[in-house]
Amino acid sequence: MGRRPVEQVIDELNALDDEYGVASVVIHDSMFFQHPSWLKKWLELYPKRANQTWPYWAAGRADTVCEWPELFERIVRETNWRTVSIGFESGSDPVLRMLNKQVTEAENAFTIDLINRIGDEQERAGEEPVKLWSNVMLAIPGERPIDAIKTVRMVKTMKRGTPSIAFYAPYPGSALGHQLIAENKNLIQGDHERNPHDEKVAGVDYDFYRDLLQGRHDAWIARGLSAEDRNRPIRLNWGGTLADLVQKA
Repeated sequence: MGRRPVEQVIDELNALDDEYGVASVVIHDSMFFQHPSWLKKWLELYPKRANQTWPYWAAGRADTVCEWPELFERIVRETNWRTVSIGFESGSDPVLRMLNKQVTEAENAFTIDLINRIGDEQERAGEEPVKLWSNVMLAIPGERPIDAIKTVRMVKTMKRGTPSIAFYAPYPGSALGHQLIAENKNLIQGDHERNPHDEKVAGVDYDFYRDLLQGRHDAWIARGLSAEDRNRPIRLNWGGTLADLVQKA
């Protein structure tokens, strides 16, 4: 699929700003950080051609951030990419392979460390630091307790992260989803359930995950973390804590 020219995108934003006023921008492109030639032109033209360098939200992938880290850092710093959205999904290689994510836990960790460092340097310079919005899944069929523990550890390393955490749902369109539906393990009735922490798959030990969310495995999680990360609370995208998810379920 083609991508609209950078000039056209910026000119349309300018026209909207002239007509209505623009305060910030959301780029609804799940693969925004994917095409280096387009991104280099965005890096060159957005600060010069736009009416102003509006802060924006856009998505990326950990593997492409690792492939072009210098380009990523320049775009974050020089184009006001204020919120980076990445679907990490899991902090465990076996689970990432089950999901066919084509990303590794090492790539996830590198990306989080890079965004943390950029944010730290921006704060020291008196600038607003880049924030990380992340999609994360738990209760994935075949996921072991240690895999879930590693995922929560990953989330706790995000200094300015706002994770969106949900129990896995076997939606059609993925190999695992089709498999679970064919095996009659799908517990979702009617339209796909949007409540992130309802039980969705037969055979998953949801009691373990409820205990995990309520902090009963925090000592286990802490074993793999620095003191700073251990003490960092997880604040979810809607402002609640992990324990709040159980109460809302």
